[in-house]
Amino acid sequence: MWVQRNRERQKVMAVLSAVALLLALGVTTKERILRYLDTGFLNTFDDCAATGPLEREIDALPFFAGPPPGTAPVKGFETPGASAGCLDDSGDELVTGHTVFRLTGDRQDVADRLRAVAERDGWTRRPVVSAGDDPHDPADLCFEKRLKNGDVVVTVGFAPVNSARADPVRKQVEVDAYSMLDGTPTAC
Repeated sequence: MWVQRNRERQKVMAVLSAVALLLALGVTTKERILRYLDTGFLNTFDDCAATGPLEREIDALPFFAGPPPGTAPVKGFETPGASAGCLDDSGDELVTGHTVFRLTGDRQDVADRLRAVAERDGWTRRPVVSAGDDPHDPADLCFEKRLKNGDVVVTVGFAPVNSARADPVRKQVEVDAYSMLDGTPTAC
């Protein structure tokens, strides 16, 4: 307990020392001080400002080129692409892309086709955390690849077989792409 309090005091002293140093050097504007502190403690600036190239890369991934055979567009997702964007709301900024297809064919055939697309494009398959019973859980398939502007993980999730039979609305395939801006690996 004492060690933890001591570490907390050291962090506070480091921040206060940094602010004092900035003030002593004549850097007195609020924006510069906050920008300095933002790198480690605060989230006051838009860290998504320069993510356009990565968003375009994600939007152009073959997984988002259009419905694979055995699927059809879902209302709101008729246009090919991932509508990629950056989320900067929790301090863990990430670029994401998302689309949804309606499953019209055999689930296994669609999974095999998406695996083939990934292999042709140089993606590495990763182990998947069990999807359980929630159709919105992470995927039945997961792939990763280093793109020019960042490491990306793509997950493909199918509605569980039981719910797909019981509820035709849930016969969907969700494809998501994620890339953490700080380089932190994204789980499947």
